[in-house]
Amino acid sequence: MNSKISNYNHKYYTITLNNKIYKIHKKYKKYSLLKILQFNHIHILYQCQTGYCGTCRIKLIKGKIKYFNNNFIAFLNPGEILSCYCTINSNIIIAML
Repeated sequence: MNSKISNYNHKYYTITLNNKIYKIHKKYKKYSLLKILQFNHIHILYQCQTGYCGTCRIKLIKGKIKYFNNNFIAFLNPGEILSCYCTINSNIIIAML
């Protein structure tokens, strides 16, 4: 593999939503997934942004996320994540609820 292509791919994660792929520079993983989606003009419902209300829940189909901590209280069904309270930790595939 060409080293330039390899280095390029190591600097980015991808978020796939509705068969559209968004390239996200890894430097943005310090932001919540909610903010990353907003930066990419993807509208998502939210309210508290602190993990309490659950309005920003989305379905994680594939990939890894990292919660900032486990102090959220919103109810989650299996496979759901709080976009306001986590960041991406790999390429991910998500779906809106």
